[in-house]
Amino acid sequence: MTPEQKQSELQRYKAILLATLNYLEERFGGSIVFDQYDPTIEYYRQQKIQTEKYFKQRRLDTLQQQLTNLTKGLQSRADLNFASYIKEKTGYEIDIFKNLQKCIGAIVAQNEIRSQKELVDVSTMLHLYHVKAADDKEVEQLKSLLANYSKRTNEISGKTKSEYSEVISRVKKDGVEEVRVRISTGPKPKHFEEQEATSPDGKRKLRVVQWGDSKHASTYVDIMFPTASGSVYGMSGIHKVRAFWKDNSTIVIETPKNHSANTQHKHVRSFDDVISIEYVEH
Repeated sequence: MTPEQKQSELQRYKAILLATLNYLEERFGGSIVFDQYDPTIEYYRQQKIQTEKYFKQRRLDTLQQQLTNLTKGLQSRADLNFASYIKEKTGYEIDIFKNLQKCIGAIVAQNEIRSQKELVDVSTMLHLYHVKAADDKEVEQLKSLLANYSKRTNEISGKTKSEYSEVISRVKKDGVEEVRVRISTGPKPKHFEEQEATSPDGKRKLRVVQWGDSKHASTYVDIMFPTASGSVYGMSGIHKVRAFWKDNSTIVIETPKNHSANTQHKHVRSFDDVISIEYVEH
């Protein structure tokens, strides 16, 4: 690549990256905001600074990797609006599914899924096919590969030693018992307790978690909106903390006296859905 060609590519990637970050900011900014602080917006703004830095340093490979990382989520969501947005804003064309299609072609040719990455690729392509209404034969082919991979994996290894499962809840409905099970990777913690509370309108959830292993322990409260979640309160160690819904827009967190929190927010919102947080010591 000549210096002129590299400069052209640098300019192209810079323009596409800045437009991509604007697109992501417009779409996901405000998804969860703590006391007026939006971590999503801040992350994208920092990425813009990095883009300018890499451009000045003429690090084309780094800009290319940055774009790949930023568009992975759009690819998995089968976002079909992104390419037209980039074309409109920059004049450049981009296809975030091009490499995925090549990978799928190789997987189909070998007639089996051989790795976790290939499993993710097939699942992503199936989602894309669902959005684009693809040929039924191609869809069934990928579904068959998924089924065979699942069967083969279960037969070979079953549940690995690094996984553990636990029953979260049992609910009887119409004579049938529904059991919720969590499967986690990594070593099982020495202490784990979780309590959930759903808002009166059923749209959000609270989760109080006590977690600890041989070296570290923490107690925290998460709020889960339909499209985002995050911790609104947290402290080191295992403590008795209770959280409940006062109404659809207010939660109450009961905390132990004389213990300082490392996270303690008064308001949290997801887009226009604003929740106030009240604290009571007990």
